[in-house]
Amino acid sequence: MLSLQINPHKVDFKKENKWLVPVGVSNRHVHLSQRDIDMLFGKGYKLTVTKELAQKGQYAAKETVNIVGPKGVLEKVRIVGPVRGNTQVELSRTDAFKLGIDAPLRDSGDLENTPGFVMIGPKGPQIVERGCIIPKAHIHMTHQRALELDLADGDKVSILIKGSKVVCYHNVLVRLTESGETEFHIDTDEANAAFVDTGDLAMIKHKEMVIKDTFGNIIEIGVDNIKFERGKMPNDYATQEGLRLLRDIFHYPASTQQAIVSKLLNPSIIEPNFFYLLTAMEGDKVVGISCFYYITESKLGYLEHIGITPEYRNRGIGSFFYHKVISFLEKEHPEIEGILLEVRQTPQEIDSRKQFFLNLGAIPVDTQFYPAEKFKFAEQLLLMFKPMVVDANLNTITLETAFRNLTKIL
Repeated sequence: MLSLQINPHKVDFKKENKWLVPVGVSNRHVHLSQRDIDMLFGKGYKLTVTKELAQKGQYAAKETVNIVGPKGVLEKVRIVGPVRGNTQVELSRTDAFKLGIDAPLRDSGDLENTPGFVMIGPKGPQIVERGCIIPKAHIHMTHQRALELDLADGDKVSILIKGSKVVCYHNVLVRLTESGETEFHIDTDEANAAFVDTGDLAMIKHKEMVIKDTFGNIIEIGVDNIKFERGKMPNDYATQEGLRLLRDIFHYPASTQQAIVSKLLNPSIIEPNFFYLLTAMEGDKVVGISCFYYITESKLGYLEHIGITPEYRNRGIGSFFYHKVISFLEKEHPEIEGILLEVRQTPQEIDSRKQFFLNLGAIPVDTQFYPAEKFKFAEQLLLMFKPMVVDANLNTITLETAFRNLTKIL
């Protein structure tokens, strides 16, 4: 019998896990100089932060402007802060066609010889002589992650997406930041063409680690690509396998699986609230499951179950899965203000899952403050809260309303 001879001390298995990167789909937006803010909104005007973005220090502002070109208008284009030295608008090619502007494909900030446009704000129009671009695909990455991948600011990499379509982007610029999240940014046209959405996963290909057997054949080790699939009916493959994971791997009782099946078959039983199920898949293999809700009255999500099979843990897939849940809720319910996260109070979960959510920016909820009868649905739970907008309204009334709804739907 032939055997492969690989020296495990010469192979960094964990390093390959760092090559996965979440996709961030960037809609049209505008960055403004203070001069243009003054002209559009009034002298000394300060932008209002409505939502912090994945890149530390950047935010979506409450304010919007209309962008005008020779052939059309784009209304309510979001302003992204903070204030910049030069105004620029970032569009998809479809947006540029609608405006009638021949916008070039450029890296952000490269505005030399770019076309101008007109912006309209509350104080009237403002003519901008240059700054209209279609942004090139790029990666935002922390210095720490870049160090792990042997990358430097300004490096070019290839990005492979293996979802419904196999798409590869070459010469993708790496931009390093002190803090924030690693994300591969593409515009809406590119995302639609590649059949991907925010939170889906791609793979960085750069200075590839190659492992060969005794005969020189390349061996693929570890996760290549993970995709997320929404379960719509109990009998579809992904949902069936996800329920099997709950039973066999995570040891949930049969009653939990029956409740999930019931909500999938009869969504009206929890109206006006919504129930969702996502599975994480590598190829045809289901490696994780997440069940979560949207509570309409409170504008809150509720993450009930999330789990990755043991052999796929400690690879960063759990945090990717969490971000996919967040992006899914934001797309389905744009008015969402935050998400409640469930941690079962068992010796095995109270430490690991609590720390997992703390690392993602969630905070514990002091449920001892609330009357016991209003919290019966979660007597064995530690709840945590992750705000999704700056002015998330997490007060006593909001929580008690959420508890009342959760008592009915869980």
